[in-house]
Amino acid sequence: MDRSQHGRSLLARWEAAKPTNFYEDDRYLRMALRRRLGGERLAQVEPALRQAGADSAAFVSRACTELDRPEHLPRLEGWSSIGERSADVVFHPAHHEVGRRVWRSGILSALGEPGNMTLHAALTYLFGQNGEVPHLCSVACTAGLIKAIQRSGPDWMKREWLARLLDEDYDRRWHGAQFLTEVQGGSDVGANACVARPAPGEDGVWRISGEKWFCSNVGADLYAVSARPEGAPEGTPGIGLFVVPRRLPDGRPNGVLIRRLKNKLGTRTLPTAELDFEDARAYPVGRLEDGFKLLMGVIINTSRLEVGIGASGIMRRAWVEAWHYARVREAFAQPLVDFPAVRQQLAEMRVLGTAGLAGTLFVAALEDRLTLGGTPPEEDALFRTAVNVNKYACSIDAGLVVHHAIEILGGNGTIEDFSPLPRLYREVPVQESWEGPHNTLMSQVLRDSARAKMHHALLRHTQDLLLGVQARALVATRDRALTALDDARDAMDGLLRGNPEAAAYHARGLVTRMARIVQVALLLEDAQHAVAEDGVGWLPAAAQFLLSRYVVPGYDPREDPGYPELIRQILED
Repeated sequence: MDRSQHGRSLLARWEAAKPTNFYEDDRYLRMALRRRLGGERLAQVEPALRQAGADSAAFVSRACTELDRPEHLPRLEGWSSIGERSADVVFHPAHHEVGRRVWRSGILSALGEPGNMTLHAALTYLFGQNGEVPHLCSVACTAGLIKAIQRSGPDWMKREWLARLLDEDYDRRWHGAQFLTEVQGGSDVGANACVARPAPGEDGVWRISGEKWFCSNVGADLYAVSARPEGAPEGTPGIGLFVVPRRLPDGRPNGVLIRRLKNKLGTRTLPTAELDFEDARAYPVGRLEDGFKLLMGVIINTSRLEVGIGASGIMRRAWVEAWHYARVREAFAQPLVDFPAVRQQLAEMRVLGTAGLAGTLFVAALEDRLTLGGTPPEEDALFRTAVNVNKYACSIDAGLVVHHAIEILGGNGTIEDFSPLPRLYREVPVQESWEGPHNTLMSQVLRDSARAKMHHALLRHTQDLLLGVQARALVATRDRALTALDDARDAMDGLLRGNPEAAAYHARGLVTRMARIVQVALLLEDAQHAVAEDGVGWLPAAAQFLLSRYVVPGYDPREDPGYPELIRQILED
């Protein structure tokens, strides 16, 4: 065999080594779900998880590559053949084949019963290893709309719409979107100018007029829309939450005029549009004066958790691609995985991806626990802080993890049809911007901390997690994490006592530090419970790596003689 043939044979081995089932391949996920769901519940839902893992690794993965080709992207057909306005978005047939597999998993029907957000998160994570898929925005928005209607929708809405939103049959189901952003405000929803007026002679019906600037999943059946009722006060207190059906009962557009589909950096298979509402029929969800609270507390918090899920899936797929490549690809007559620089990158990828999933499943399980206990999650300080901190940490880490993977693949990592990495890399900045860019999240955490000390709930819970870690092999890392936690609490409290404008300069650094300590605590808790679990013995090393590299001031791996061994432990397969 000549050198060219040998090189190509190694690439063939790489393809053959990739998992055929993302669920069965992910031992940490299975261990974490056993803890979060319990063994009996996991046994009940495991067939669905296993099928989703197989679908995602095979057909969905191949289809996502094809759907991202320029000639297969969604297109807008604004007019029918006889000149009637249609506002139709046309998709490649594979788009619908993927959708059928996603919906049949029960990814949304699970939300028909309270306490199933963790299961929903796991299914979303499995499909999210292909990025947007291109249905995960639809899934996220539909999940938020389901919860909002369950919480505050009128009886007729629950009766007529919920069954369609929860349906597992893709060809029969309805799906949702959420349109908040306007050209003049961006994340400043209080600057919205869309106006809602009562429909004359129709009790409970409103008419919405105005434009929306960033409308993802524009082909949805139901839109959750922020609008200001005529005469309502300025700012967020005057924002109402409405649902706008895309079509009237006779099939005509419901005052929805799609201007154009946006040409985005990433998630290109997801149709994102600019549109106008012209007297669109709309129906309020809950009391008008509670619109912004419901919008942020239910719909946006759901989407922020969904971003954490999607970013964690992206990190896992990047690790899978790079790990298997590094073990077979050769340079200078040795496998890439033998090079210390590559090993360090792989270790960092595995740690950050696992920490992201740990944080995401923690937030999902917390939502389940609060919901089953009768507490609205958005009213709980721990949940409110954790969902924002987790969304931030996962989305910033995803960019680094995918970049590492591209670097390990070298020039091959930049080729669109060689691996999913270029597509995933382009999707990360879109994930970061969805439902609040980083600066918006920092402002919210800072406001909540200054007004109600909400960060204390997250830090107290993290301290409790750390104090619960008693395994002898974990005590040294635990004690270092407790010291770092005390330092972070003092720093944050000191920041809040100072000038608010000055605090805004430093919030991101402190929130990042808090996020890392939370992740360390979750990994240590997992490590303590994983003693009997096969294949996750690297968790103590992962926690130590994360604490040393991202939290402890002045840590220098050059001065740590145990650093190579730490990397080796993390890369244990």
